[in-house]
Amino acid sequence: MARKQVKAEGQDRRAQIASAFGEIEQSKIFLDKKTESAAVKMDIADLLKDVIQKQLRKDYDPEVEANIFINPERGDFEVYILRKIVAEVDIPAIEISLDEVRKIDDSLGIGDFYEEGPIRLEDYLSRKSIQIIKQSVQKKVRDLERLVVYEECLEKVGEVVAGEVYQVRSNEVIFTYNTSKDHRVELVLPKSEMMRKDNPRRTPRMKLYVKRIERERVKVRLDDGEVVEREKADGGMKVIVSRVDDRFLYKLFEHEVPEILDGLIVIKGIARVPGERAKVSVESTSARIDPVGASVGYRGKRIQSIVKELNNENIDVIYYTDEPQIYIARALQPAKIDPLTVHADIKTRKARVMLKPDQIKYAIGKNGNNIHLAEKLTGYEIDVYRDVIDKSMEDPTDIDIIEFREEFGDDMIYQLLDAGLDTAKKVLKAGPEEIEQALVGPVKPEEVLVFGKTRKSPVRPRERKVTDDEKRYWRKIADNIYRTVKDQFTDADLRDLFDEKESFFPDTEE
Repeated sequence: MARKQVKAEGQDRRAQIASAFGEIEQSKIFLDKKTESAAVKMDIADLLKDVIQKQLRKDYDPEVEANIFINPERGDFEVYILRKIVAEVDIPAIEISLDEVRKIDDSLGIGDFYEEGPIRLEDYLSRKSIQIIKQSVQKKVRDLERLVVYEECLEKVGEVVAGEVYQVRSNEVIFTYNTSKDHRVELVLPKSEMMRKDNPRRTPRMKLYVKRIERERVKVRLDDGEVVEREKADGGMKVIVSRVDDRFLYKLFEHEVPEILDGLIVIKGIARVPGERAKVSVESTSARIDPVGASVGYRGKRIQSIVKELNNENIDVIYYTDEPQIYIARALQPAKIDPLTVHADIKTRKARVMLKPDQIKYAIGKNGNNIHLAEKLTGYEIDVYRDVIDKSMEDPTDIDIIEFREEFGDDMIYQLLDAGLDTAKKVLKAGPEEIEQALVGPVKPEEVLVFGKTRKSPVRPRERKVTDDEKRYWRKIADNIYRTVKDQFTDADLRDLFDEKESFFPDTEE
């Protein structure tokens, strides 16, 4: 019974190595026709030779030499121990006498090597060594599979893929994506790369822009003692995707508008506030194609599919031109601007735009998005001013509220303009309470967005309550605006503005 058990264990040890080597036949790395399977098998065969040789020197003899013959197609191998022919044997493990060799092969002489084998590895190696050989082959296969997946993902960088939601975490969302060669890859969408209105729980399948691939990094100590981080060649990888990158919008246009892919239409610039607003300038390389019309599509069909994918992001498509005055006027849409009122300095990259009073708020846009996008798209720093047609009706001592952009910010300027407070004196006449009301805006129910969940307003809208802390905050801002504007006028100007019976220095909360 003991002999049968030892024989069975020996066969099992050899079968472990053979099966591990045979796993390369079923490995996914050979599903790719571009992969040279023969070359990969030879790499694994060379690894197997090195590992067997190393384990023989460890378990059998430190100076042993072996010939290892491997058949990659069958996953089989044979091992021969090389024993040196000598007159007198000192080390039986690696030497053999001439008299003993002459009984087997009389063509060999002293100094030659006799191949003994094929040997049974279980007679020369321990169970642990055979397990090491098996694990080495398996690790090599896994490393090659990871390399193939990494190279395929590397080709996807800069492209848009469709991923399915796998797991929603507090700071990121994990998607799964099956490559063209049936490799399953995890895509990581950080919260910083996600649009505010994105809801992975309601949209289990989303389009994603492959931004970069991060490899596992390890700390390495250099010869001079400095410790640096470097990518681990066989380490794991993390595929980072995005939905806020400008290139994501570019790729969506490229997919929806065939003329862009064919080179008939060129996207010259993209400026975007993800989920809110975007501006795209296009140019045609053919006189027969209208770049804006082709990008928008018949009845807006093409642009609507992009807007839907971006959660109703407002997209303006404009004509590109080399003339900065015309380009800036178009970039500031929906404000209606005469290019002749635009003064652009090419050297300083600054522009002054004279606007009709009722067009200023459209040029700035909500939260200042419109003018910031126009600046990003054109590359010019844009300043807007009121252009009053009838100068005789204008108060020479008054100041355009737009001149306080630097102090108040575009968002507050937009709110004041939207409330009709377009000049400094109108702000002073309104007083802190009306300024506060203009900044807070009309109280209306809003859709509350929670990460991963959406709670809609009820059927009967209820007014949103402003907390006491919010009231104090906005009142403080309104007081600050009032004082800043008031400081621009002399006492004489203020007396003319207010009746003498009224206090022209209204008390404000400090």
